Amino acid sequence: MDNESVRGTQAHPRSWSAADCQRPGTARPNGGDLADDGPILGGLDEQRSFGARATPISLGRVVLSQTEGPHEVWAHTAGRDLAITQLTPEPCRGHLLRAGLGDMGFDAGAFDGDLRVRGIMSRKAFSLVSVMEQEGVLNQWGHRIEEGDLIAIPPGGELDGRFQGHVAYAVVTAPWGLVMQRAEAFEWLADPCFWTEPAVYSPPPEARAACKRVLQGCASLLRAMGAGIPSSAVAFLRNELLDGLLTALAEVKVEGARRQGALNAARIVRGAEDFLESGGARQAVQIEDICEALNISRRTLYRAFHDLLDVSPKAYLRLKNMSAARARLLDAGNRPTTVTQVALDQGFWELGRFSGAYRAMFGESPSETLRRAQGAVQGGARRQP
Repeated sequence: MDNESVRGTQAHPRSWSAADCQRPGTARPNGGDLADDGPILGGLDEQRSFGARATPISLGRVVLSQTEGPHEVWAHTAGRDLAITQLTPEPCRGHLLRAGLGDMGFDAGAFDGDLRVRGIMSRKAFSLVSVMEQEGVLNQWGHRIEEGDLIAIPPGGELDGRFQGHVAYAVVTAPWGLVMQRAEAFEWLADPCFWTEPAVYSPPPEARAACKRVLQGCASLLRAMGAGIPSSAVAFLRNELLDGLLTALAEVKVEGARRQGALNAARIVRGAEDFLESGGARQAVQIEDICEALNISRRTLYRAFHDLLDVSPKAYLRLKNMSAARARLLDAGNRPTTVTQVALDQGFWELGRFSGAYRAMFGESPSETLRRAQGAVQGGARRQP
């Protein structure tokens, strides 16, 4: 099967600690949602047409939030629709600093674990993802990702990959018009065709280092100034973040530094996931059903899953359902449910075994997750005036 191999990378010293992703203060329940704060993200609803210009909005407010856990960090964010599947049975820890800068968004996060992440980053904004630190296997659409690589995802585009080990990252989201406006200063980046497809870019070492300094500096400024940051500083941060990323992208000129399209193993795994989603949480699904739907052999299916995720298709189905159960329990504060209902919905008929497997995977029982989610929302309601 034609597939680029996924191999581990040499571990690097961590120069960006978990504290870099946090600031002192009160955390939002479940990571919060910037959209709850009114019009601050209204610019993300801008039309996607080529050449559109960003709608002027107030830059006078910054919203910071912090949270823990990869499910919370990745999925509980405005405009994102991400499915998280934890691949190894141990608690994953994560931290997030999040800021809304007018019609731009900025995330600086870190986590340790082994996750399959797939879904839409933003339906109406452009997303630029920087891999700040990496220890382990990272891939997007089957392409190997190295520390310092940039992932460009147009509005409605999917993040689709595996994140293993320690990962520190930054994400900048901006309206299409604003990206195109700033890109005009970078020659070939001004071509709208450059931005129409998701891609991975590998800038030269000097550009990687410069981009990382910009992102770390902006995160440090936000932590130091907090929600009291003046509008002049917000304007500086907007320009600094976007120009820092675009400057690094503009240095990607060598052949092979841009990687697009899903490789064969990634396409097969995506197809299997889509087939499983079309049938809901079907624990009784047979491998032969997937092979027939994708018109591939059993051997090809197994090889694709092992190449991309290091698990068998059957094991992945169980892991996917378990992670879906966790995501549903974490959302119980917004959509009330019970542990029994969640287990049955995901195809786990023996509740005792489900609870034991859940604790082994996530480090807490399903009922503990449920109580924490419900308590976070109730605590937020009590703080309302």
